Amino acid sequence: MTTTISSATGGLSVRNLHKTYPPDIVALRDVSLELRPGEFTAIIGPSGCGKTTLLKIAAGIESYQRGEVVFAGERVAGNTSWKRSVIYQDIRLFPWLTAQANVVFALESKGLPKAEARRLAAQWIERQGLRAYADAYPAELSGGMRQKIGVCRVLANEPELILCDEPFSALDWTARESLQLELLRYWYEQRKMVLFVTHNVEEAVYLAQRVVLMSARPGVIKEIVDVPLPEERWDVRRDSPQLLEVARYVNNHIADEVRKAQLAEQEVGY
Repeated sequence: MTTTISSATGGLSVRNLHKTYPPDIVALRDVSLELRPGEFTAIIGPSGCGKTTLLKIAAGIESYQRGEVVFAGERVAGNTSWKRSVIYQDIRLFPWLTAQANVVFALESKGLPKAEARRLAAQWIERQGLRAYADAYPAELSGGMRQKIGVCRVLANEPELILCDEPFSALDWTARESLQLELLRYWYEQRKMVLFVTHNVEEAVYLAQRVVLMSARPGVIKEIVDVPLPEERWDVRRDSPQLLEVARYVNNHIADEVRKAQLAEQEVGY
């Protein structure tokens, strides 16, 4: 069920990564990971294991002390790029812009002419079934609608690496499933790399081709689990025996790390 880490050409390469927060909190210790081009990878682990830190480092918005992060042949060290875009859990829409204008802004920031940005934004708003709300402001939209706009803003830019920081965790089940399937179909059609951080075992197994299991802090990669399910996941029942088998395996290993994390918090105090 496990796979070895191999080198990737044109993918994301993380080598011997070490990150410490003051005064002496080791978030990541000698983490090495290769994301292959076109691969959907999920990361799961107990709170505080460094999975979001790893994602932010890959995005170029977090620094690190040792190691190396390389994306498509370019070293990542505090240098952000639309090619490595993040879908956040907390929806970061501009409240003074309409739903469609939020998407237009992202496209114009990439360098697209205004007319082309408006055309593409309208297409993505339509794709999400939100044409009737294109001129609404974020405060006038539901949480699910706002997150759909946030997803549109990232996917419309066609980044080469999509970094997801628990983007659907605050949504109700219907909205979460809808956005999971939207992201899956986009990945299937476009073959972009996706790195998806989640606390939800079922979500990780349902979405990803590989699931990276992180240990309790200090975060290291404990294991990488292959998910032997069809790429067309929308055809897979969420109670299928194969999916449940992998989910049980992942859950058992993560449960051990959660217990370790809780004991460490009791001993250290954080």
